[in-house]
Amino acid sequence: MEQLFTTQLKQGGGTMAYRVAFANEQYHFIPDGMQGSPFALRREHDEWHPVEPLPEEVLQQAIAALEQYLLQQH
Repeated sequence: MEQLFTTQLKQGGGTMAYRVAFANEQYHFIPDGMQGSPFALRREHDEWHPVEPLPEEVLQQAIAALEQYLLQQH
Protein backbone atom coordinates (compact mmCIF):
# COMPACT_ATOMS: atom_id res chain seq x y z
CA MET A 1 0.00 0.00 0.00
CA GLU A 2 1.54 3.29 -1.10
CA GLN A 3 0.92 6.25 1.22
CA LEU A 4 0.02 9.35 -0.76
CA PHE A 5 -0.80 12.16 1.67
CA THR A 6 -2.39 13.06 4.99
CA THR A 7 -5.56 15.06 5.53
CA GLN A 8 -7.92 16.27 8.24
CA LEU A 9 -11.64 15.46 8.06
CA LYS A 10 -14.32 16.99 10.29
CA GLN A 11 -16.51 14.42 11.99
CA GLY A 12 -18.77 14.34 15.00
CA GLY A 13 -17.92 17.83 16.22
CA GLY A 14 -14.15 17.29 15.91
CA THR A 15 -11.39 16.80 13.39
CA MET A 16 -9.60 13.54 12.67
CA ALA A 17 -6.29 13.02 10.88
CA TYR A 18 -6.11 10.36 8.16
CA ARG A 19 -3.28 8.88 6.14
CA VAL A 20 -4.41 8.24 2.57
CA ALA A 21 -2.93 5.32 0.68
CA PHE A 22 -3.61 3.63 -2.66
CA ALA A 23 -3.94 -0.13 -3.11
CA ASN A 24 -6.10 -2.48 -5.17
CA GLU A 25 -7.64 0.37 -7.19
CA GLN A 26 -8.94 2.02 -4.00
CA TYR A 27 -7.96 5.07 -1.97
CA HIS A 28 -7.80 4.04 1.68
CA PHE A 29 -8.33 6.58 4.49
CA ILE A 30 -6.58 5.21 7.56
CA PRO A 31 -7.06 7.01 10.90
CA ASP A 32 -3.81 8.40 12.25
CA GLY A 33 -4.23 7.19 15.81
CA MET A 34 -6.40 4.84 17.80
CA GLN A 35 -9.77 6.47 17.12
CA GLY A 36 -11.97 6.29 14.06
CA SER A 37 -12.62 3.69 11.43
CA PRO A 38 -10.80 3.27 8.14
CA PHE A 39 -12.73 3.61 4.91
CA ALA A 40 -12.03 3.48 1.19
CA LEU A 41 -13.19 5.13 -2.03
CA ARG A 42 -12.84 3.98 -5.61
CA ARG A 43 -13.24 5.91 -8.85
CA GLU A 44 -15.43 4.46 -11.61
CA HIS A 45 -16.46 6.28 -14.76
CA ASP A 46 -15.22 9.64 -13.38
CA GLU A 47 -17.32 9.28 -10.20
CA TRP A 48 -16.22 8.57 -6.63
CA HIS A 49 -17.89 5.70 -4.79
CA PRO A 50 -17.42 4.64 -1.17
CA VAL A 51 -16.62 0.95 -0.72
CA GLU A 52 -18.97 0.94 2.29
CA PRO A 53 -21.66 3.50 3.18
CA LEU A 54 -20.31 6.75 4.67
CA PRO A 55 -21.93 9.84 6.16
CA GLU A 56 -22.40 12.39 3.35
CA GLU A 57 -20.31 15.01 5.19
CA VAL A 58 -17.32 12.65 5.44
CA LEU A 59 -17.74 11.46 1.86
CA GLN A 60 -17.73 15.00 0.44
CA GLN A 61 -14.63 15.98 2.45
CA ALA A 62 -12.79 12.82 1.37
CA ILE A 63 -13.66 13.44 -2.29
CA ALA A 64 -12.48 17.06 -2.03
CA ALA A 65 -9.17 15.93 -0.48
CA LEU A 66 -8.63 13.31 -3.22
CA GLU A 67 -9.45 15.71 -6.03
CA GLN A 68 -7.12 18.36 -4.62
CA TYR A 69 -4.31 15.79 -4.32
CA LEU A 70 -4.86 14.45 -7.84
CA LEU A 71 -5.01 17.95 -9.31
CA GLN A 72 -1.64 18.77 -7.73
CA GLN A 73 -0.13 15.71 -9.42
CA HIS A 74 -0.67 17.12 -12.93
